[in-house]
Amino acid sequence: MKFLQINTVCGQGSTGSIAVEIAEYLKERGHECYIAYGQGTTSFPQALKISTKAENKVHAFLFSRFLGLQGYGSFLGTIKLINWIKREKPDLIHIHNLHGNYVSFPMLFKYLAKTNIPVVWTIHDCWAITGKCTHFTAAGCYKWQQKCGDCPQLFTSGAANWFFDNTAKMLRDKKRLFAQLPTLLIVTCSDWLKSEVLKSHLKNRYVQRIHNWIDANKFSPTDDPSIYGKYGLDSSKKILISVSANWEPQSSRLKDALEFAKILPEEYRLVIVGKYNGGQLPSNTHHISYVKGTEELSKLYSAALAFVGFSVEDTFGKVYAESMLCGTPCVVFNSTACPEVVGDCGYAVAPHDVVGMLNAVKEIDRRGKFSYSDRCIERVKTQFDYDTNIGQYFEVYTKALEEARALYSNETTIQY
Repeated sequence: MKFLQINTVCGQGSTGSIAVEIAEYLKERGHECYIAYGQGTTSFPQALKISTKAENKVHAFLFSRFLGLQGYGSFLGTIKLINWIKREKPDLIHIHNLHGNYVSFPMLFKYLAKTNIPVVWTIHDCWAITGKCTHFTAAGCYKWQQKCGDCPQLFTSGAANWFFDNTAKMLRDKKRLFAQLPTLLIVTCSDWLKSEVLKSHLKNRYVQRIHNWIDANKFSPTDDPSIYGKYGLDSSKKILISVSANWEPQSSRLKDALEFAKILPEEYRLVIVGKYNGGQLPSNTHHISYVKGTEELSKLYSAALAFVGFSVEDTFGKVYAESMLCGTPCVVFNSTACPEVVGDCGYAVAPHDVVGMLNAVKEIDRRGKFSYSDRCIERVKTQFDYDTNIGQYFEVYTKALEEARALYSNETTIQY
């Protein structure tokens, strides 16, 4: 069979890596799999770049920021994608992220509604069920369950809108266009996200949770004392690590980390990993901007007493699972999918409760990190196993193909 995946990137970031891993899984089983993407570059051989850098910029500036219509531009790239689908006739299309300024989702869905191609859509964040927001928990906004408008996150979630609030229109369009697809099956990466999707306009679709997977060959307990000198760490202190792609100055994640640092006893040091462009950090907080490769990251995870997660908006929380594979327990906020990933391999405290977080860290310290380690590793290997979880996608594909076949069983020709 021939499969097509569509995503913002290919082989980069979490969703781009997932797309390639699914493609490789399918290829190993004798299927063809292509990935259409819109940004960056890739080494994946069966990739189709459908949008140019110039078109990405026009889409981002004119449609997303000026008009407040992210996902409505990139007409040329979308035409290129549709022509490819007409020519190659894939048996199934698997969509990932569409909100990357590289494709017109109205054009794409209007075309797909005219075909009998089954569609599987992995929803990695909340964009598909809201007017524009990729997350809504921190803002406490649940307008998307009825209708959007007067959006409190025009500048803070998803693409920043400078002038127009078109969130009501976008949600109406999503409801109308997504409903027109004859065969659409939804996958979410956590039970929490599934529960939110079932409150949305997609609630009548088939929705299955498939957890993201972690390659146990890439993360493992790794003792390497050289990291203290390499990253300027004090080996006499107990390390508490936190990893994020970005530590935005106005984010609740950074604000809570700084509040946590204020009450941190002298024996501990907070290490934050990821991009940070804010001001000077407290003396008990150490910043590492970039770590090259999973082996280096494993060393840092392994050196830590605990991972402290300051996010209140995670649809999965891959960094928690990575830390746990290295035998390091986690303390997270009891919000979204954070506690779902950690399970009994650490603690979940009330959102923004940094005092509760410190008490949990002290409990790990009292009991000893290694009393948690075996349980941490076992949980990730059983719950987030690569072969098991990626294999569930093929089961969803099979169901989608069977639904499409039943729907069009009376047709003698295939429409493209």
